[in-house]
Amino acid sequence: MKEKLIGLAVLAAVSSAAQAQSQVTLYGRIDNGIQYETGLPGNKNAVSAESGDWGCSWFGLEGSEDLGAGTKAIFKLEGQLNTQTGQSAGALFGRHAIVGFDNDRYGTFKMGNLGAGEISQDSWGADPQLMQRYAIATLVRGRNWASASNGFEYQTPSWGGFYMRGQYALTNNTKWNAASTPTGQGRTDGIEAVYSYGLGDFRVIYDEVRGADGTFNDVYQHSRSILAGGTLVFGPVKFYAGYQHLSAPNATNASVGVTDASQPGGVSAPTAVDHEWIGAAWQINAAAAITAAVFHANANKGNGNATLYTLGGTYNLSKRTFLYTEAGYVHNSSTSNINLGNGSYGNNDYDPTTGSSANGNPNYGQGQFGVFAGVMHLF
Repeated sequence: MKEKLIGLAVLAAVSSAAQAQSQVTLYGRIDNGIQYETGLPGNKNAVSAESGDWGCSWFGLEGSEDLGAGTKAIFKLEGQLNTQTGQSAGALFGRHAIVGFDNDRYGTFKMGNLGAGEISQDSWGADPQLMQRYAIATLVRGRNWASASNGFEYQTPSWGGFYMRGQYALTNNTKWNAASTPTGQGRTDGIEAVYSYGLGDFRVIYDEVRGADGTFNDVYQHSRSILAGGTLVFGPVKFYAGYQHLSAPNATNASVGVTDASQPGGVSAPTAVDHEWIGAAWQINAAAAITAAVFHANANKGNGNATLYTLGGTYNLSKRTFLYTEAGYVHNSSTSNINLGNGSYGNNDYDPTTGSSANGNPNYGQGQFGVFAGVMHLF
């Protein structure tokens, strides 16, 4: 009995020592609010409760262990939530599930589910609306929300405000031996360079998201993207500007899931989109800020252009809780039908019998207006 007690004491001491060398943090944020949007399929309007219009709700665990010589083992597990229903939005740790190493001198290496850390999502740093519902992802139908699993990432240390980050994510499918063509997303890869200076920052991001067949077959989902953007700060005002080009040379009506008959005359699946924007954020005082931005995108193959106008504001109640609101209006040319909510490409195929549509796209040439407000709390 005495030997067992001694053994338990030793295990407890070892456990305590391990805990002392490790750090684990539980963190998260909750975003809930209400929104109103017009011009929905069937020319309908809607008032709805929302979770994630300013930004996704999530929870996670992250930690590190000191391995000595300036190196730490790191991990991160993070999942997204729909906090209006309490349900998980996707896989339990769909946003991040990584393990790796960090060293101040040599940089950071990660592997696993990079998830929402896919390199295109760093475009939020050049976005005046910080990737809210009406923001940089709207006119490219969510392309900047790409994700990556089965991946590897390396980020250099910062050299005088400059750093680089690269990613490569495997498909983990057997398409070359499969009896049928796989579906979904294929390999992703990308590289980013960021330079921060006294008055702002500048970033360039190149990334590739392939279809499961290995091609670039949907400009809004499986495409090449090159993005350049930056900020410039003058007193309480931060100015933003950026440009993005998307390319999917293998896109066809069939590969994006539409039929020839459903398209306006002379319109087919786009293989290129040019997207540019300008905006500003004014920090009125320690608590209140106003943001405004204009985004414009032009798609080839007869798909026309769209312009998004946005105006938003935040008010800090504390260091961890703030109120927010944003209004947005998207104006479509006669052969464009981009919506405010990152709807997929194609006709809205509204069914008046069921009152449903496969996406939230308006009719071609019709605009949409929306406004939302809510509260974000971080923990």
